[in-house]
Amino acid sequence: MRAHLGGRYSSHLHNLAAKLHGRARWQSAAVLLCSLLVGCATEGATSNPLTQRFVWFRYLNGDDIRQNCFPGGPSRYRLVYNGRYQEQLRRYEVIADGAGGGLLDSRVQGRASLTGVTLNDVMAPWRWQQAEVRLSPGELAELEAALERSGLFGPPAAGLRLPSAGFYWLAVGCREGKMHLNAWLHPSAEFSALEFPDFLFARDGTGVAVNPPRRIDAAELAFQGTRPAATGRQRNFWLTVGEGGLRGMRGTRRTRDGQP
Repeated sequence: MRAHLGGRYSSHLHNLAAKLHGRARWQSAAVLLCSLLVGCATEGATSNPLTQRFVWFRYLNGDDIRQNCFPGGPSRYRLVYNGRYQEQLRRYEVIADGAGGGLLDSRVQGRASLTGVTLNDVMAPWRWQQAEVRLSPGELAELEAALERSGLFGPPAAGLRLPSAGFYWLAVGCREGKMHLNAWLHPSAEFSALEFPDFLFARDGTGVAVNPPRRIDAAELAFQGTRPAATGRQRNFWLTVGEGGLRGMRGTRRTRDGQP
C-alpha cells in the first residue's frame, strides 16, 4: 500500500504540503492523504487484472470518492471512456492540489494479446498503460468549465442504460463537498457535444490511440449469453444511471452491486 502511494503520489503530496500553510490548510492536506489511502483499495483492485471486474461497478460509481466528499475537501474527478469494455477502457483521475492546480493520471487498457506475456509478468497483456501530468490552475479551471458545459454538474441522465459492448463516457466527481455523476452514450447529440474528452486526450501521455466510437449492432449490444468459441464474443453487462448514482444490471436480472 505504501509503495503504491509512494510511486504515484509521493511527489504530489510533498509539493502540496509545502504549499499549504496554517492549520486549516494542513487539515486539507490530511483530508487529501486520507482520500488517497481510502481510494487505494479500489484503485489497486482496478489495476489488477484478476480483480478488476469485481470492483468495476464501485469504481465507476465513485464509491471511494463519495467516502471523502465534504465541504473543504479537495475537488476530485474520475472520467472513464468505455470504448467497448473488451476493446478499450480509458480512465482519467484528476485531483486538486490545494494550490489551484492538480494532477492528471491517465490510464488505458486495450484488448489483451497473449503475445505480450513474459516470464517476468504473465499479466502484462491485461495491465493498464499509465502517464501522469500536472495541471496548472488555468488548466484545471478549463477542465472544470468543460465538465460544466458538458453537464456533469447538472441533473444526471436518470434512466440512461450503458452497455458494456457500446461506447460511452461516464464522469463522477466531488466539487465543493457535493457529488456529481453523469454519463453520455454514443450515438447521441449529448455525446457529440462533449468538450472534456479533447482536453484529456491532448494531455494523455500513454501513447495509446483512442478506439473511436462506431455504431454497434443491436443484437451485439443485447447479447447476454456465455462466450461461444465460434464467435469469440464476451458476455455483456449493463449499467443504469440513477438519481443518486449507478444502478447495476446483468441481463434482465438486477444484481446487488451491478457486477458483470
